[in-house]
Amino acid sequence: MSKIVNITSKEDKDQKLQDIANSLEELMAEVIEAYEEENADSRKMDTLTEALDALEDAYEAVNDVLLEEI
Repeated sequence: MSKIVNITSKEDKDQKLQDIANSLEELMAEVIEAYEEENADSRKMDTLTEALDALEDAYEAVNDVLLEEI
């Protein structure tokens, strides 16, 4: 039986994590902006803002992993 060799380098994995974190944060900001333009219900805006805050926390966690600070 042959071994499966992972050819993805650590740098590639780190870049993928960074790209995902950046994309999620940008997407969430765009969603909030769209709801603001439509004068959405304040409860919806609060929920979306909390979600963005959670994504920012996740972004910081990803950066910690990338910088090996944990």
